[in-house]
Formats: sequence, C-alpha cells, structure tokens
Amino acid sequence: MPSIGYESTTHRVLAIPELLQIIFSFGTRASNASNALVCRTWREVALDHLWRDVDDIYHLLQLLAPLHRRGEHEYYKFRRTPTPSDWAHFVPYARRVRSLDFGANSSEKARSLADSVFDDIARTRTTLEILPNLRRLRWDTASISQHAILFMHDKVTEFAFNLEHDNARSLAADVIGRMPSLLSLKCACTDGYRDLDYDQSLQQLLSSLRKIQEITLPKDALDGQVLKTLSLLPDLKIVRFDNLGGVRCPITPTMGCTPEEGAFPMLYDLCLHSTLEDIRLYLTGGVLLPRLKNLSVESVYPENPFAVQEFLADVTRYYPTLEVFAMDIIVSIEEQTACQSLLLEHFHPILSLKQLVRLELRHNLPLQISDVDLSEFGAALPAIEFLVLNPEPLLLTKPGFTLHSLFSISQNFPNLFHLGIYLDADGVGAYQSQGQFLAKTRVFQCLRVLNIGVSPIGLDQVPVALFLSHLFSDNERVVIHSGVSWSTELYKRSSEYRITVRERCRRWGEVTKTLPLLLQLRKEEKVHRRDIEKEVEDLRMRNEVLMGNIQMTVDTKPTTVVYDKGCTVC
Repeated sequence: MPSIGYESTTHRVLAIPELLQIIFSFGTRASNASNALVCRTWREVALDHLWRDVDDIYHLLQLLAPLHRRGEHEYYKFRRTPTPSDWAHFVPYARRVRSLDFGANSSEKARSLADSVFDDIARTRTTLEILPNLRRLRWDTASISQHAILFMHDKVTEFAFNLEHDNARSLAADVIGRMPSLLSLKCACTDGYRDLDYDQSLQQLLSSLRKIQEITLPKDALDGQVLKTLSLLPDLKIVRFDNLGGVRCPITPTMGCTPEEGAFPMLYDLCLHSTLEDIRLYLTGGVLLPRLKNLSVESVYPENPFAVQEFLADVTRYYPTLEVFAMDIIVSIEEQTACQSLLLEHFHPILSLKQLVRLELRHNLPLQISDVDLSEFGAALPAIEFLVLNPEPLLLTKPGFTLHSLFSISQNFPNLFHLGIYLDADGVGAYQSQGQFLAKTRVFQCLRVLNIGVSPIGLDQVPVALFLSHLFSDNERVVIHSGVSWSTELYKRSSEYRITVRERCRRWGEVTKTLPLLLQLRKEEKVHRRDIEKEVEDLRMRNEVLMGNIQMTVDTKPTTVVYDKGCTVC
C-alpha cells in the first residue's frame, strides 16, 4: 500500500508542467525525443523543448514532406509537393519554433537544400506565417539569403543576416517591411564593405528600425555617417562589431564628426574601430553620451604610448562611471617593429574608474606591468571581476608575470571570475615548495576561467599541473584556456610564431587533461586529512577526559590520619 501511494505521488509530481519544463531543459535532443513518447502529458512539454530552437531546418522540413537526394553531392528536394494535409500535420510543430538558425554550421544538412524546396514551401503554404511564433531568425549565408523572407513576420524581434552586394537593397526593404518590431539586428559581411549601393541600403535599413535596441555591424561600417544615423534611434542601447580582432579593413572608418545634442539618448554599450585619436575626438569633442557604461575600442595601427595615455586620460575624465573598458591595439607581425611597450604610467588613468568591473587590455607586445603594479590596480579597482592582461601577444618575449603572480592576483582581485594573463610557466621548481602554503590559503574562490593565451611552458608539464592543483584546490570549477583569438591574418606569414604557439598550446592541453585528476586527489586528501584531524581531536578529548578522571580520583582519595597517643598538657 505505501508503494502505491509513493507511486501516485511521483506521478503527480512529474505531471506538473512547470517542473517538467525545468527537467527537460537539461535534456538533449535525443532524450527529449524519447520523453515525447512516454505519455500525453510529457509529449507536449518535450516537443516544446525539442523544436524550440532549430539549428538545422532540414529536420523540421522532414515533418512537412520527405526530403531526398540522388547522390552525395546532389541537393535535397521534396519527394512530393506538400499538400494541405501535410501542412495541417506540420502546423503543431511549426508553432513551437522560437529560434531558427540557418547556415551557422557548415555540417548542417540544410545547407544542401535545393532552391525548389523553398519555392515549394512558398507556393503551397496555407498560412502567411510559416513559423508563427518565431522570435529569433539567423540566416548566416549569403548564397540563398532571399529565402529568409519566407520566415519573416512582424513578431520576429532578433535578426542576424549576411548583407551582400547583389541583393542589398531588396533585402533591406524586406527587413523593414516585414519585421518592423526588431529589437536586435546583427549584420555580417563576407566581402569588402565599401560600395555605394551597400552604404545606402544599410543606412536606409538602420534609419527605419525605430524600435531597435541592439545593433552589431561589420567594423568598417561604423564610420561617421552610420554613427550619425544610429545616434537618432531613440531606444538604441548597444552598438557592437563582431569580427575577429586585428583585421585591417580596406579603408579604416573615420568618425569625421562628433555627437550632437540628443544623440544616443539610451546608449550604454559602444564599440568603435579607428585610430585612438579619431575615437578620442569623437567621444570627447562634442556632446557627451549620457548613459555610456561599456566602451570597447580597437586600433590596427602601432599607437604611440603617449597617445595611449592621452586617450585614456581624456576618456576616463569625461566618462568616470565606465563599468566595462576594453582596448585592443594590434598590428601584424611584420609591422610590429614600430610598436613600443606600454608601461603602468600609460595605463594609470584607468585607476580613476572606481566602478570598473571588466578590464581588457591587448597589444602586440607583452605589457610591462609587475606584481607591485597589480597591487596598485587591485587597491584602486576593488570591483574588478573580469581581467584580461594581454594573454596572447604577437611578440613572444619572456613574460614579466610568473606562476607565483597568480597568488598575488588572487589577493589583489578577490572577486575575479575570469582572468587572462601572459605568464612564465617555464621552470616552476622554485614554486613547488610553496605548495603547502598555497594549500592552506583560500585563493580564487570565484574564478571560473583562466586564459593563459600563448604563455611559455616547459617540456615537463607535471610541475605546472601540481602547482595549479595546489592553487585551485578549493575551486574545482576553473577551466584553463590557451591559444590565439586574433585573426590568422596577423601572423600567417610567420611560421616560427605559428609553430611556437602550437607547441605551447599542446603542452597546456596536457596540463588541462591532468589537472582535474590532481584536483580530485587534492579533494580526497583534504577529506582524509579532515577525518584524521577529527579522529585526533576525538582522541585528544578522550585523553583529557581520562586525565581529568584520574586527577579527580587522586584529589578525592582519603588521606591517612596519624593520631598522637601522647598526653596533652593543658
């Protein structure tokens, strides 16, 4: 009888839709497909998760009509033209789709769909909106971008696309007419940007999206004219570029103007790509941006250190409440002979940003900052949570930081959850003796990512792994990253750099494989040590009790009385 009650309670709990939503959200596509076959209650919830985010439309269209191709290199086509009954069967699945990605993954089958598939859909559909509840549409291919029109409607709020020369004007018109409620727009470009039709189409598109809140554009598109257009959008909050760092555009965009009265009333996140002097004049030479909190700048020219200092001094003076600041100054390896090292004095204006929580600094040359300088940074910027100190320079000289610097950083920046740093991990024997000290000191309690970029590391990776296992013994969730995030255009002609970086990343890869096992051993050691300490404490208490009882016995034992039998003379 109790088992029946328990079983009925379990069934009642697992029939709660909200609870099932949470459980199924952790499942895979395969597991939710299986969950949909359990019962009717589970079916609806599981199908919602199964089709909420579609990253290969091939699988969705298979529910409309069977797809096939004659050979491996042929395109997929419908075996038969979809009928009204096919559409009736398709609608319950289509209404579940909230997000659709097309072309993002080179392995998806949807990239091999023939044009006739989309023509058949357009010709036979029974409703205007194929995916009526779609909110996010990403069409990341220029070859058949015209087919994205089929899935556009006025309830789509996020759109990512590739703007190409051939259909720039028509696609821009379709976006404006079919998706007037867009809140987020991301535009990529595979070719060079400067084209008159391209310029006009983009400006027409941007000026017409009055509800837009977030825009991501190619870096070379953010020139003075586009910025002026964007500054008039009343609800725009974020302006970003989404290219790999270091790519030099055919024509570097110039601001050529300054914000006017009422510009960017809601903007708080801004990315700019030009020379530092151009950006400095844009940000400080006119009306200030009233809500700016996040600022990212990139220059692909070898900036003078004093120009860097002047830029930082002006920007921090006019925008003292910045919470996020990122600065990339990068040129190709062939041009970096003109670069000069950046010292603490050049970064000193940053120390005035008391609300800063994220700081990213990248440069061709390793930063000339010492452990003592980091103490000054930590004292001035106590709220820092995300710190990137040029982990992947293109000049592979000996770093100023060492593994022991990690301990200093943990003390100076206790709230870090992401750290990027270029350090010397070659020859760590001198630090192994600190293991016992590190094991007794709680460090990096919040850290989740350690990016060591292209840091040098010796042939023997075991000492490095042992040191890190001591350092992170109280934090098993740290993930170590290595490698280069710059565009390969910057170093493709330097085989020496590529070979050196590849070898260093291989060695760091060995460390990342070994570290979890060592951390598990440290954890077991701590548990074992706590058990021993508990046992010792128990024995100590027992000993004290026994010693106390013995003492009490001695104190209460009756003494022998000796009587004097002689007379007492009064």
